[in-house]
Amino acid sequence: MTTSINIIQPDDWHVHFREDEMLKVVTKYSARVNRRCIAMPNTSTPITSSNQAINYKKLIESNSQSLNFEALIPCYLTDSLNIDDFTYALQNKIFVGGKLYPSNATTNSQYGVNDIKKIYNIFEILEKENSVLLIHGELNRDDIDIFDREKYFIDEELYQIRSSFKSLKIVLEHVSSDYGVDFVKTNNNIAGTITPHHMLLTKKDVFKDEEINPHHYCMPVVKNENDLLSLRKAACFDNIKFFLGTDSAPHHIEDKKYPNSFKAGIFSSPSSIELYTSIFEEENALENLEKFSSINGPKFYNLDINTDYLTLERSETIIPDYTEEGSIKIKNFYANKNINWKASKLDV
Repeated sequence: MTTSINIIQPDDWHVHFREDEMLKVVTKYSARVNRRCIAMPNTSTPITSSNQAINYKKLIESNSQSLNFEALIPCYLTDSLNIDDFTYALQNKIFVGGKLYPSNATTNSQYGVNDIKKIYNIFEILEKENSVLLIHGELNRDDIDIFDREKYFIDEELYQIRSSFKSLKIVLEHVSSDYGVDFVKTNNNIAGTITPHHMLLTKKDVFKDEEINPHHYCMPVVKNENDLLSLRKAACFDNIKFFLGTDSAPHHIEDKKYPNSFKAGIFSSPSSIELYTSIFEEENALENLEKFSSINGPKFYNLDINTDYLTLERSETIIPDYTEEGSIKIKNFYANKNINWKASKLDV
């Protein structure tokens, strides 16, 4: 039995750092094992300019206890961007790419795009600058079932983007379905991030007896067992085009109360790499963990692979119920459950 493994230090290509005191908590846990994290730009005031990106990056990094930690910021795409500033920010590596939020698809996406054709000029710039288009791939319409939003977005929007911009590099974020996995695998210049919760939960864990478990509620929602199995296979075996993106998205416990009001989002940063390691072990694929966690992402983003190493030790650990710091109280994902691994040290 394997008792410890060393992997190249991982990166997390999808994190919601939030703002204010919440940002300090998220940064602490995201920076504990990761060298780099992409900080999603759907803050209360979306990050749409180079100055906002510079300031947000500085704010996150200043709250990190690791001097080597780097936050990467994508631009929140709207149809009213300052195109000159956007282009400047891409050329000077201020923006790592552009994040597409279809309007009202998730938290703070009300500023997103209603008609994607209106930002085709932005896709042209991303393509020309060899930058990445990051996509929250859901279509939110009254006639579309919540479990089918990813499929409809792929069919009605993403195929068209792909055919119109053949050289544009695209990440389908938090792939949640077998249909999404197949699209990523069969199309050029497309990759996908996969979260731990989409490989551990099905809709039975969220929707039961006409009630909702708010702590398992996220966007996109988790789906059926066949989707979970497809995601595990994609991450653990067919993983050249897939890489680590937790979509760790915390909300204060008061904002997750059902049925009065509850926001979408799961907080996995306190145990992220340990959860992934446990999943890969369950699939008898520990030898592939490093590719998924540490190699595929930087290759797709044309960034250097990290040079430091992370050691994970076999150690039965119970994930605490909550993360509590100051006025912040967040329900941890997989709370009160055992995991068999613990990140023990970073070799620099």
